[in-house]
Amino acid sequence: MQKTKYHSYKNKQLAKGCQLCVQGKKLVLFVTGLCLRNCFYCPLSERKKNKDRQWANECEIKSDKDIIEEAKLCESKGAGITGGDPFLKINRTIKYIKMLKKKFRKDFHIHLYATLIKMTENKLKKLHKAGLDEIRFHPNLQDKKLWYKILLAKKYNWLKGIEIPIIPSFEKQIIELIEYFKNNVDFFNLNELEFSDTNAQNLVKLGFRTKDKLSYAAKGSHELALQILKKYPKLRMHYCTAKLKDKVQLANRLKRRAKNAATKFDIITNSGSLVRGAIYLKELKPGFGYRKKISKIQNKQAVMRKLKNLKQELEKEFGKKFLIDDFKYRILADSRLIKKVSKKYPNCALVEEYPTHDAMEVQLEFLS
Repeated sequence: MQKTKYHSYKNKQLAKGCQLCVQGKKLVLFVTGLCLRNCFYCPLSERKKNKDRQWANECEIKSDKDIIEEAKLCESKGAGITGGDPFLKINRTIKYIKMLKKKFRKDFHIHLYATLIKMTENKLKKLHKAGLDEIRFHPNLQDKKLWYKILLAKKYNWLKGIEIPIIPSFEKQIIELIEYFKNNVDFFNLNELEFSDTNAQNLVKLGFRTKDKLSYAAKGSHELALQILKKYPKLRMHYCTAKLKDKVQLANRLKRRAKNAATKFDIITNSGSLVRGAIYLKELKPGFGYRKKISKIQNKQAVMRKLKNLKQELEKEFGKKFLIDDFKYRILADSRLIKKVSKKYPNCALVEEYPTHDAMEVQLEFLS
């Protein structure tokens, strides 16, 4: 067993999909939130779970162009297709695979996560023909009746793996699963079990707890994962920790996107966030219900006229360029200039936010 520089642990080489993922080079392509399984540990957010919506990283997909644009902004070298269950929307999934392969060529690596309920040999054949490079199955640890389906994937020339959460009380079932498939798949991925807003109530009811006050990881998951790695030193196995996902994979992806998403005013931090100055309209000033407020603007043209007039006034006053942000309906400015602006104009702030499509705020300090 070897500890990686990504805060994870491995026996043998990481699967190609993981190699790209830990470097932040994978586009996360969420094809649907629909799923016939009802896993008690499912971490999907309320806006995704059991909803037929599509996302490319943090960008909700309105057209195929959104996927291509997000991949370009993140300088992605591949995509991880996930859900829900992509097999429930197989035609959409295949369309996306073909589109990405055509746009970014065959070496754009694509892997897919799926359950077994709606998996058929015909669907596997279509996925392989479309160009899927790697398939990862998520079997039901409590019910073995569909496990045999994974063997159907053996006939195709792609990397086959099993990816499961390490549930502390499921040691027996996990070992049984590994023994069943150790000669039939190419790799095993073990994920540290994590609490989320949507699964926390279920996990607590079942007696699970976080390992400490600052972590979302479940107590005992880490120890069991290391125990399993030690038990199977000859298997290609990777244990992905919560720290890897939060501190490495996401951070690396943000840094890649920041280079392309930053405006000329922005300062890119070491963690990949953007520091910028912002001037808000009084009625659209951040506060409680801010996201809902800007999403429900009735007369967007009137708001844009206000912003254009304010921009002209600012540029005349300070002799500097300003920029209208038509996503959050505000004006952006150089962070070094915003303090000067705040002495004459209200609702000015120094903002640190992610370089993602939704521009989630990390920190916001009003100066006036």
